[in-house]
Formats: sequence, C-alpha cells, structure tokens
Amino acid sequence: MATYDEIYGKRVEVLDADPTLSSANEGQVWYNSTTGALKTVVSFGAWRSGGSLNTARDVGSSMGTQTAALYAAGQAPPGLQNSSEEYNGVGWSAGGNVNTARKDGWAAAGTQTAGVFFGGQEPGQSNKTEKYDGSAWTASGVLSTARHLLAGTGIQTAALATGGNAEPPAPAFTGSEEFGGSSWTAGGTLNTGRQGLVACGPQTAALAYSGYTTTAVANTEEYNGTSWTNLNAMPVASRMGGSAGDQTAALAFGGYGAPGPGIGTTQEYDGTNWSTSPATLATSRYCTGIPAGTAIEALAVGGYPSTSTNNAEEFNKSINTITNAAWTSGGALPTATSGLAAAGTTNSSILAWGGGAPSAVTTSLLYNGTAWTATPSLGTAIQYQSGSGTATAAISGSGGDPPTTASEKFDGSSWTNAGTMSTGRRHIDGSGPQTAAFAAGGWTGTALSDLTEEYNGSSWSNGGTLNTARYGISAGGSEPAGLAMGGGTPASPPAFSSVEEYNGSAWTNVTSMPGGRAYGIGYGTQTAATQVNGNDGSSNVATTFHYDGTSFATAPNTSISRQDGAGAGTNNASGVITGGYAPPGNISATEEYTGGTETVTAKTLTTS
Repeated sequence: MATYDEIYGKRVEVLDADPTLSSANEGQVWYNSTTGALKTVVSFGAWRSGGSLNTARDVGSSMGTQTAALYAAGQAPPGLQNSSEEYNGVGWSAGGNVNTARKDGWAAAGTQTAGVFFGGQEPGQSNKTEKYDGSAWTASGVLSTARHLLAGTGIQTAALATGGNAEPPAPAFTGSEEFGGSSWTAGGTLNTGRQGLVACGPQTAALAYSGYTTTAVANTEEYNGTSWTNLNAMPVASRMGGSAGDQTAALAFGGYGAPGPGIGTTQEYDGTNWSTSPATLATSRYCTGIPAGTAIEALAVGGYPSTSTNNAEEFNKSINTITNAAWTSGGALPTATSGLAAAGTTNSSILAWGGGAPSAVTTSLLYNGTAWTATPSLGTAIQYQSGSGTATAAISGSGGDPPTTASEKFDGSSWTNAGTMSTGRRHIDGSGPQTAAFAAGGWTGTALSDLTEEYNGSSWSNGGTLNTARYGISAGGSEPAGLAMGGGTPASPPAFSSVEEYNGSAWTNVTSMPGGRAYGIGYGTQTAATQVNGNDGSSNVATTFHYDGTSFATAPNTSISRQDGAGAGTNNASGVITGGYAPPGNISATEEYTGGTETVTAKTLTTS
C-alpha cells in the first residue's frame, strides 16, 4: 500500500523557529510560524579571496585541491620562473624548485605531494616532464611532441596531455598522450585541434573544453581512454582560462574572450549541458594556473589581468555563507605613536603602552574591540620596549634611548616595578604570559644583542643566546617555547629572514620567512604564530604570514604598511595591531584580524 509521502510528497513542517542548520537541511522546506515565512536551504556558488602567492606570475601550472594545491613555474618580470609554491587553504609557502624554468606548460596533474607537469616553453618548445614528491622535482619521460598551451589532467601515475601548439604558424595539435608514471604513449585524437584549452577528470574519463583555433572556441569533448566525442558547447567561448571537476560536474572560469582580454565569467557543466554561473571572479584574468580542485571547491591562482598577479580566489558551492579572513579597521589610538608595546589574547581585550610621539610617553591604553581608553600610566616613559602577557597581566621590559634595565608589570589596575634586567636594550621584543615571558635581541646602544632574558613573574634571569644577534625581531610563543622571526642589523643585509625556536635553554635555527624584515609585529605560539608588517631593508611592507611550527604561509595583507607598531593575539585566527611608523610619520591606525568563518542561513521563499 502506498504511503502518504509517496502519494503527496513530504509535508511542510510548521516550526516556531528555524532549525539548527546543516547540509542535511539542503532542499528541505519549512514554515516559520513566528516570522510567517516559508524557508529552505539551498546551495550557491561564490568566489572569495584566498591567500596571495609569494611571487606574482602567470602561465604556470597548478595541481591538487583547494586546500592542498601546488603552483609551479610560469613567468613573471623579468622572465621565466623555476620556483613552486604550496597552498594549505590559507596561504602559500615555498616548495621545491623545478629543474627547468618554463611558462605555458599549463598542463599538470596530480596532487601537492604527488604532482606532475609537462610541456611549455623554455623559451623554445618543451617536451620535458617533471614529477613532484612533496619536496623535490625529478625529471621523467618526455612527451613525443614538444608543445605549449596544452591541456593536462589526471594523476601522477595516470596523466593525460592533449592539444597545444608549437610556435605559430604551426596548426594546433589534435594529438593526446598518456603518462603511466614514467613514460608517455599515444592516446586518442581530438575532433578539433586547439591550443589554450583546459581539461579535468581522470585519464580514462576526461573532459577537454574551450581553446583557440583562429579564434576562441566553446568546444567540449569527452574522452573514454581511447577516443574523443563532441559534446554540447559552452555558452561563452574562451581560451587560457581555468578548470576543475570531472565529466559529471565541471567548472570553467576566467580566460581570454569577449569582452576580453581577461574575463571573470564562471561556467558550470552538469554532465550534459553548460550554464553561466552568477558567480564571477573578483579579478578577471587569463593564464591562471590550472587545474586545482573540484566543481564545488576550485582555485584560481595567478594569471594576467593587466600584469602578472599573485592574486588567488577560491570557489565554493555550498549551503554555507563564507566570510573571508581579513584585516579590518578598528578604533584609532588617541595619539599617533610608534615604538609602543602591546599584550592581550582577544581582539576585544588588548593593552598597549609607551611609545614615542615623538618623545617617550607613559601612556597606557586598553582596547575593547571598538575604542581605546586610558588606564593608569607607566611609572617611567619608555619606547622600543618588549611587551607580553595579557591585558590584565602584562610585562614590559627594557627599551628606551639610552636603553634602561628597568621593567614594569601591570595587574589590571596599576603598573609596578617588575625587577631589573641584566642588560638594557632597545628594539627588544618578547612574548609569553607574565609568569613565563622572555625578551630577546635588541640594541644596547653600541652593539646588537643575542641575549635572552626570562621572567618568572617576579624576577628576570639570563637564558640562552640567539644564534644571530639582531634587533627588531617579531616574537611569539612563551618560555620555554619561544619564537624569534626576522629582525635586523645596521650592517648588510639590513633585514633577516631567519627564524629561531627556543626550548627554554637554547635557540635553534629552524626555517626562513619569505623575505627579510625588521621592526615587525609578532604574536601567537611556537606552532601557530603570526608575523605582520615591518621593513624589508628598503621600505615598509604590508604582508602577513602564518607559521605552523614548520613553514610560513601568506595571509591577507594589512591596509597600511608599517614598522615599529605593536600587536597581540593568541594564534593565527585573530589579532590586533596598532600604531607604528608609516611615512611620513607616526600613525594611530588600528587593524583587527579575523580568520575565515562559515555559517548556514535559510533562504526565504516567495509565497502567495
């Protein structure tokens, strides 16, 4: 006997409030009796900002997924690139260098730890293939036909190369080649030879689309491991765009086409037909790295809007509303100042003190997430001092010009003497809670210091020495798990990129930041730290980097490039920076960092 649901369908539930939403609610309909609205949960697609490449470039090769991608080679002024970068879903960090710098390879397959790319220009046509194991590239079998602007897809042990071209006026290729992990063999023939096409899917069930013959085309072809079959065409013809997905659900984005040259159009394929998505790239571009991701989680990286870009965007088709990680403007300091210190654990509870405006001051201020208000003043005016702890239990050490050995601590209501340090230094930096803090490096007035001093809540004692004496480091962590990032010296080079970790007794060189900088801002832990701004030896930078205990990844830039500012936070998810110097003078600007979030919202249906 048929059930009610089989005869009439599911009933619409009447609820006095929206349910707790998850993916299980997609497609379900309910009536909210409190608001009088008929509601449902639907999926939608949108592009959002991702972490920027360390090196702006175009016509490189990418592979992997949206949260574990690899971008290799390409071109950027003044020429070809041999570097590769790895993406963790937030930012990019350095990968191994390819053996042969080239562009227009375009064709790639595999994952971040098992990738392969092939063909391109070096500057002549290339038939070379290189494989990646997560750290290094090795040469492998060569293509039978050297070519560039070809399409590639598959995995490292079963990749597909198709189409492409030699130097004009040679006709675009129709031939395909299949890679078995070490060598190439002939594959099926495209119905329409073209260059600048893209592909997605596995080697034996691939999809190839778009490209250029004598003009941009909308052709789509399907591969079964033996032969190619024509399918329905795309709504918008393009070439040198991006791709993701497979034969049942594919994505095409960007490219060179009308109104051109770089377009922001996104097109979706459902296994039979193409449609134009309402989602468009924020940065219209062509020559973006491809392929990486799926039809619901894709990545557009690099490319050429008007010049080589380091911009990355993520496409998500989901029931979730996604908010980007970003720096946003906060309440300004009452007085522009630099050389101040800060402490705190949340964006709504940050303490900042001292600094120069331009002379050293005793000012102490508390930030509540909106505005700064005065707290009891320091006992002694100070600038370029170390700062650590929380908004109600802070520790300030040394600083000054000439440097002092004095320190003060804050208990939430007043500043008091915190004991004497062994060596006075300015441009010193520290981190950790008030009962397990450290301060390292600095300038004694005559020389750079490698000294570390540790605070146990009542007194200072000498700890291990940095491997490289320096001032203006960006500190993170606590005693006995400290972190010293970057720093500088009056000699050449003026800014360091080296990073050292502290174990409570000794410092160890562990890695390098992507570029040297001094007078920056650091906060967080030894395994989840953030480094912001600073000076690279020639100018201030707006960069933000996240450190995970092993490597650095890019994060959204700040709106202001500053040095000698102050900041605080507990990890990579949030933080506050304020003050500093940005030519032509001191600044009062505050910026707040918030990591990306995802929420599910119900869509109201129109009723009559």
